[in-house]
Amino acid sequence: MRYEIGQVLKQDKVMKLVFGKYSMPRHLLGRHLIAGGQVIAAYHPDAVRMRLLAGGGKIYEMDMVERQPVFALFLPHREIFSYQLEIYLRGGKKITHYDPYSFSCQITEEEEQEFLRGRWRNAYRKMGCHPMEIDGVRGIYFAVWAPRAQRVSLVGDFNHWDGRLCYMNRMGHSDIYEIFLPEVTEGTGYQYEVKTMQEEIMRVADPYGTARQSEKTSKILDIYGFRWEDDLWMEKRGQADVRNSPMVIYNISDRDPAEMEEVYEDVFTHVLMSRKRKNAVQQYNPYSDGGDFFVPPAYGGEPDEFRKMVQRAHKKGIGVLMEVSLESIPFEKPQVADFVLSNLLFWTKEYHIDGFAFDGLAGDCRPWDNIFNDIEVREDGEDGEFGLDDESRRAILRQAMIMIREEAPGVIIISDEQNLRKPGSDVTDMKDEVFDFYWNYHIKWSLDHYLSRDQTGRKRAHFKLTLPLQKPGLERSLLLLDHKNKDDLHQTSIDKSEEVYYDMLSEAKLSYAFLTGIPGKKILSDAVRDVKIKEYLYRLLEMYRTYPALHSCGAEEQIFEWVNGMDAVSSVISFIRKSSSSEEHFLFICNFNKETLPSYRIGVPSFGRYSLLISSDAAEFGGKGRFVSQQPVVTRQPCDFRPYSMTVSLPPESALIFGFGPAFHSV
Repeated sequence: MRYEIGQVLKQDKVMKLVFGKYSMPRHLLGRHLIAGGQVIAAYHPDAVRMRLLAGGGKIYEMDMVERQPVFALFLPHREIFSYQLEIYLRGGKKITHYDPYSFSCQITEEEEQEFLRGRWRNAYRKMGCHPMEIDGVRGIYFAVWAPRAQRVSLVGDFNHWDGRLCYMNRMGHSDIYEIFLPEVTEGTGYQYEVKTMQEEIMRVADPYGTARQSEKTSKILDIYGFRWEDDLWMEKRGQADVRNSPMVIYNISDRDPAEMEEVYEDVFTHVLMSRKRKNAVQQYNPYSDGGDFFVPPAYGGEPDEFRKMVQRAHKKGIGVLMEVSLESIPFEKPQVADFVLSNLLFWTKEYHIDGFAFDGLAGDCRPWDNIFNDIEVREDGEDGEFGLDDESRRAILRQAMIMIREEAPGVIIISDEQNLRKPGSDVTDMKDEVFDFYWNYHIKWSLDHYLSRDQTGRKRAHFKLTLPLQKPGLERSLLLLDHKNKDDLHQTSIDKSEEVYYDMLSEAKLSYAFLTGIPGKKILSDAVRDVKIKEYLYRLLEMYRTYPALHSCGAEEQIFEWVNGMDAVSSVISFIRKSSSSEEHFLFICNFNKETLPSYRIGVPSFGRYSLLISSDAAEFGGKGRFVSQQPVVTRQPCDFRPYSMTVSLPPESALIFGFGPAFHSV
């Protein structure tokens, strides 16, 4: 072996390479400029001979190193030129290809340092797999973060899934492994073969992969050629005042893609999607076979098919939100935070996602499989805790929100209420500008608990129902509309009598009206199958979308006003919805009493005509049609601390919605 070759190919490193324990093959393979010339080296486990094919028909025989299938050549000049390797294998087969290690690393030192700090927001542009051209040669560039691995190999259809053929090179500081494979084509399946410090070998899908061939196999795909046709939507989105606009979200997670076409644009403003997964731990673990952060939801098909679905929604005037659960990700490493931030930016930039619904960050971090053995994971029962404290996790969430605000104006941010508490305080910071809305479960839980009681129990629990309505910031809450007994409504007539069905129907309609009237945006998490309930709910939501008094997000005293929330004896709750930008007001009277209240006096804010707009007991919605034609007269008789009042008749377990203002004079 020539002295110059020995300067580059040290015996100990060559043996590590051959035995699959060397993490930095670029230090041995490819081109190395030295004093007086250059050394070019290559490796193939089954090679018996190699030749270097240069331009102009030049052919150079390469020497075997240390009697191993490693071959090298010294050239007495430092000229950079393109070359291919002609490799003769055992059995007489010959293959010719470009040398992967002759192409430079595409991740800059600055990007590597940003990744180490958790600030490389555009990491998705180079991490994962990306078709590109380097030095005039087309191929695929791969990069993955694999901390404390002995080595990482790329395996796939292009190398017969042989982990000895494509060793990836570890960068100097970040544990990022990268390689460029010339002449590899799209549509090919691939995995990363990881050899851990414990000598265990496993194969995993690409955590940055944008497509899947199967559950554990990623697919090479160029996702950056799609031509969007939603410029008008994106322009309006960046200028929209989402807090003062109506929002009705329909959850289509884990459903058939065709269901997107059935979302009514006159009722719903957004749809909520989540990625299909076995469980949350697999889905949001970027280092396991189940991690598919960058892969479109399974029900959305291929990346371009999912884009088309998003585009169709935008053309219908419907935004697309994505559920994000980071509950099971430990953030001890800034690189993990970088992964999450880059992922969020990826969905806004490459898929035009209109918002994120964060959930689960306030809970404990559960144990998860860490195949790279980098982050310490406690077993169940050990020390009784997992991961970081809540405040550290909230800090990551705030960082994500701020990034979205900067990089993607107009993208909606929804968070769990607990994630918004100030450090050292139990008080939620509802003035925080980095989020738009928060999940409000308390009102729905209180309502379900209240409705599960008999009449006497409802009187006792009356103030537990109204207490959540006293909380500040209701106008920025996101309320769940689903009725707790929705499945019972779909039973057959054999399972229930007509009277039982009517009672369930009445309770469901009362629940929907109450929740529609409460300040806050709305979300329907499951399909409404009962035809009458569906028609009734959609009528409510259309009204909610039409009038600013029901959806504007001004100061609390400007949008919601109690009439009487203290009438526990009658089990009636009444309130007014209004808006400073509109003359139209709405009076909601919700009778939770199981008996009819034929002459119920209620205070009103001013003298005039109150028109009955919707009665949940109307026959068209499956009710008995009682008192649907009533036209109450306002008198100067004081009631509910107001100078005016009127008498109304309330069917049992019903909601009446009255309108007051110029728009309702002809009703």
